[in-house]
Amino acid sequence: MPKPLKFALIAAVLLALGLGAQGTVASWRAESSVDPGTLQTGSLMLLAGDDGNGTQHHQFTRLSSENLVPGQFTQAPLVISNGGTSDLGYQLDGAVNAATSPTAADIALSEASQVRIHAGMTASDCEARQPLAGEQLYAGSLGDAAEFAAPRPLPAEGAGSEETLCVRVSLPAGASQAASGGKLELRLGFVGQQR
Repeated sequence: MPKPLKFALIAAVLLALGLGAQGTVASWRAESSVDPGTLQTGSLMLLAGDDGNGTQHHQFTRLSSENLVPGQFTQAPLVISNGGTSDLGYQLDGAVNAATSPTAADIALSEASQVRIHAGMTASDCEARQPLAGEQLYAGSLGDAAEFAAPRPLPAEGAGSEETLCVRVSLPAGASQAASGGKLELRLGFVGQQR
């Protein structure tokens, strides 16, 4: 085969391959209108106790004790309410001894103390030290990990916008005598989230 014919044949094959390697480019676009409806804003305000200051932590002075001895308990009601305009769910976020400069007895008391929180009791029954009744929300030791099994709903308005909890702090009968005379300044943390 003559040389010019070979080059022509190779050029034709390369041209055919080059043209075959080009693809097509397609661009697709679809549009649709969406009606977002009315957007509303609201406020969230979780209130714990009578102070109504909307803080995340409630210093529970009614349960602070220097005289708790093994086998005894103290309890008091705590009202949790929704002071905002949006429904929310709230959760216990720790129950700790907030005593400043704790002594060895304070630490021993904190480690031995047990906390129980119930919903469904009246404030007067709780104050009268009646047996705990209603739904148990928490039972366990003091600590940052203390939380309810599930968040509690609080509507923004009307029935159910507040809930009374009965909080009991006890020192088991078998607790070390080192815990006697310790000081407990119970601080309960709460967190709220829009529902």
